[in-house]
Amino acid sequence: MKRRIDGEMVKGYPDLLILALLNNGDPLHGYLIRQQLIDISNHVLHPSFGRIYPLLAEMEKKSWIKSRTELVGRRRERKVYRMTAKGRTELTRRVKKWQLFSAGIDRLLKTRGCT
Repeated sequence: MKRRIDGEMVKGYPDLLILALLNNGDPLHGYLIRQQLIDISNHVLHPSFGRIYPLLAEMEKKSWIKSRTELVGRRRERKVYRMTAKGRTELTRRVKKWQLFSAGIDRLLKTRGCT
């Protein structure tokens, strides 16, 4: 059985997932964000780079995250991202919304004998 879930199931939640990854305060670059989403979800989530980078740019525009460039080796640079105070507020708001949503789905499934 395929482990990946339908992209529609997480539509509207990738920014929540990225904010959650950045919640510990460590700066992360786009590739590492994608890899952690894959690894921590046990290979259920597989976001494309074509989705991650535009989302990071959008989140930065909203001031939820802030980027800076860091030097890797002698010549290569990469952008790393950190969550801002505004991002922490947004994370809290979205976690509450997720908890309400998932609790409602769980209740529905249980009352219909699906779990």
